[in-house]
Amino acid sequence: ILVKASKVKETDTIPEKSGSSSGFLGNLLVVPMDGSHWVGIKAIAQEMGRRGHRVTVVIPEISIRMGPGKYYDTITYPVPYDRDYMDFVMTSHKDILEKSSQPFMEKMKKMFSQIQKITNLLHTTAESLLFNASLISHLAQQNFDAVLTDPMVPTGLIVAHKLGIPTINLLRGVPCSLDMKASGCPSPPSFVPRFFTGYTDRMNFKERVINTLVALLEPLFCRLMFWHFDQIAYDFLEEKVSVAELFAESAIWLLRIDFTLEFPRPLMPNVILVGGINCKVRNPLPEVRHFYQISNFF
Repeated sequence: ILVKASKVKETDTIPEKSGSSSGFLGNLLVVPMDGSHWVGIKAIAQEMGRRGHRVTVVIPEISIRMGPGKYYDTITYPVPYDRDYMDFVMTSHKDILEKSSQPFMEKMKKMFSQIQKITNLLHTTAESLLFNASLISHLAQQNFDAVLTDPMVPTGLIVAHKLGIPTINLLRGVPCSLDMKASGCPSPPSFVPRFFTGYTDRMNFKERVINTLVALLEPLFCRLMFWHFDQIAYDFLEEKVSVAELFAESAIWLLRIDFTLEFPRPLMPNVILVGGINCKVRNPLPEVRHFYQISNFF
C-alpha cells in the first residue's frame, strides 16, 4: 500500500517532489469528508504528493473548507445546492450548539431537525459523486493503486469497491464501533468502553452491565446510521453489499488517536495510530549553548 511504500525517516531531508525511499511512486485517489475531517486527509494528501506520488483529490464544487492545495490535483463535481444553503446549514448548527438555555424538548426537536439536514446533505453529496457517470468512468481509467478516505461517510469505500482497489481509512472512530468489528479487533464490552458512556477500562459491575447493553444495541445504531448508504451502494454497485461489508474490505486503518491518551484496547496489525497528524508543525528549536556559572571555574 502507498502509505507503507513511502515511509521515510523524519530526520531525512526530502527535496520537493522527490520519490519515496523504495523508489515506488504510486497513484492515490482521495475521497475526503468535509469539515474538520478534511484537515488530516489534506495533510496526508500533500505529504504523499510532496514525496513524488501522484495524488488526486475529488471534492464537490461547494464545500465548507475543502479545496486545492500543494502537491495534489483536484477534481470537482457539481452538487444540487449552493453556497447560501451550505452557509444556512452551518449557521443553524452553530446556533443550536450555542443556545443552551432553551427548553429541553425544543432543543431536542431542533437538534433532530439539524441532524436530518446534515445527513441529507451528506447523502446528496455522495449521490452527486457516485451517479456522475462521466466522472466515475474517468476515475476508472486512471489506474489508481488505492483510495484514501474517511469512512464516516462511506463514499470512498463504495468507489474503492467499484474500482477494485484497496482502501486506506483515516478516522477517529465510528460511534457504533463498526470500525473495530470490520478490522477484526477484539472488543469485549466488559473491558472496552463504548462511545457516549463516558466509562474507562476500569468499570465496576454496574457499569460493565450498562456497557454490555450498549454494545448489544450497537448493530441497531449502525443500521440507523448507514441504512441510506446501504441503498446508495446497492443502486450504484448493482449488487447486494452492505456498508459493513465495505468496511471489512479496508486494507489499512489510520486512527487519529494517541495510545497514551486513550483507554487500552486490542489493535490489529493493520491499525496504525497517527494521533499527531492534526498537530501544528512548529519550527525547530534554536541551538542552545551551555553556560556554566562563574563559580564553576574557581
